[in-house]
Amino acid sequence: MSRRDLKESLFLFFHFQKRERTMPKDFYTQEIVDPNDRASQLGRDVCVRSYRNSPAAIIIPHQPGNFRGPVSFLWTKKILREMLEGAELNGAEPTNWQVAQSVENDGAGGKPQFFTLIGDPTVFMGLGWEIICMVAEDLSRSGRFPVIIDNVLDVKTVTEENFHLVQALFNGFEEALHIAGLINITGETAIMQHSVTAFCDVHSPRQLIVNWSASCIGLCRRDRLIDGSKIKPGMPIVGFKENGYRCNGGTLHTKLILAHWGPEIENVLGNKDALDFVRKLTVHSVYYGKTIARANGWNPDGSAQNPIVNMAGIAHITGGGVWKKFGEMLPDGIGAKLDTMPKPPDVLLEAQEISWNHEGLKLPDLRAYGTFHGGCGMLVVCETEKDAETLIEEAAKDGIRAQRVGQTIESGIGEILIQSRFKENRLLSSRELEK
Repeated sequence: MSRRDLKESLFLFFHFQKRERTMPKDFYTQEIVDPNDRASQLGRDVCVRSYRNSPAAIIIPHQPGNFRGPVSFLWTKKILREMLEGAELNGAEPTNWQVAQSVENDGAGGKPQFFTLIGDPTVFMGLGWEIICMVAEDLSRSGRFPVIIDNVLDVKTVTEENFHLVQALFNGFEEALHIAGLINITGETAIMQHSVTAFCDVHSPRQLIVNWSASCIGLCRRDRLIDGSKIKPGMPIVGFKENGYRCNGGTLHTKLILAHWGPEIENVLGNKDALDFVRKLTVHSVYYGKTIARANGWNPDGSAQNPIVNMAGIAHITGGGVWKKFGEMLPDGIGAKLDTMPKPPDVLLEAQEISWNHEGLKLPDLRAYGTFHGGCGMLVVCETEKDAETLIEEAAKDGIRAQRVGQTIESGIGEILIQSRFKENRLLSSRELEK
C-alpha cells in the first residue's frame, strides 16, 4: 500500500469512527422498548402458565411465538348453555336470565410505593396480591365468582439494577394467581419515565417504581347475588382478619412517614425505625374470595350447588373504612353492634401512635375506623349463628382467621356501634360522625 493510500485509509477510518460517536443513538429503543420487552415477556410467561388455573374458562391461543396481541376465551359448554337459557330480550334489557358475565376493575392504589422504598425482592413477591384482592374481592363480596384477570403495570423504568425486582414481582404474582385459582389472560407493561413516580423516588436505577391496576371477569348467578337487602336485626356478623394495611389509608401513612422521619426522603432511608415501619406496610393483603365463593355454593368450574353458608350481606373494607363500607350495605332501619372486633394489626396501632405526635395528623379512634379496616378486611352478615360457625370453619380451611365480631340491630337511623380496639378503647358510634 502506498503512502497516499495509507493516508486516505486512515482518514476514512477516523472519519467514520468520529461520525459513529456523534450519531444520535436510538434512546427510545434502548431505554424504553428493549427493557419493556424483557419485562413484558416475563409477564406473558406468567399469563400462559396461569391459563389452566380455572376450569371455568377455556383460553384460545393466539399467534404462536408472539406475546403481543389480544387473547380470546370461551366459557365451558355448560356455562354457555346456562347463559343462553332463559336470557330473553325485552327491549334493551334481558329478562329471566340465570347466569351472566360480570366485570370489575380497581388498582393497588398508593401501596406499591412502600414496596419501592424497601426495594427488597422478598416484599415485591407479595405485591401481586394487592390487585387480586382489590378487583376479585369486589366480585366475591357481591356473591359473584372471579375467574379471569387482566392487568396494566405502569413502570417508571426497568434497568439491569432493578430487573431482579421485576422478576420477583411477576414470580409472586404467578404464585398468587395459582393459589387464588385465577387466570391472568393478558396484561400490559408500560415504561413511563416522566409519568410514574412515588414520594420515595430518589432517581436511582435500583428503584422499581410502579402503578398497578387490573380488571376481573367473573360469573354471576341470579340466585347467588348478595346485596344486603335480606339483612334483618339479630343476625351474627363474622369478621375476616387482616394481617396488615389493606390498600386504604396509604395517603395518611405517607404523610406520617414524612412528618415523623422526614421531611427529606434521604432521612427516611437512613432511619432503621422508619424502614421497620415501612416494611410492615408491605405485608400483603389477605385474599378471602376463594372462601366466600365456596361458602356461597360456587364450584371451581363455575357450576353451583346449594350454599354452604347463608350470607345476607358482605362488606369489603377498603377506602372509607368500616363506617362507610359496612354502613352503605345495611338496609334502612338496620344498624349493627360490633363489640368483639379483633385487635388491629400492629402497623395500624403504630400509625395511630405516631399520628398523636403531629398536629393535623392526629388519628382518634373514630377516624381510625373510617380510615383503616380496623382489623377486618371483610365483614359478613350471616343469617344464623350456625351459618356464622360454618363460615369460620370454612375460612380456617384456607388459612384465614375469622371470628364473630357482633350482630345487626334494629335502628331507625342505621347506627353502627364499635367497641374500639385502638388507642382510646371506647365505645364508638356512627352518630359521632355527624358532629
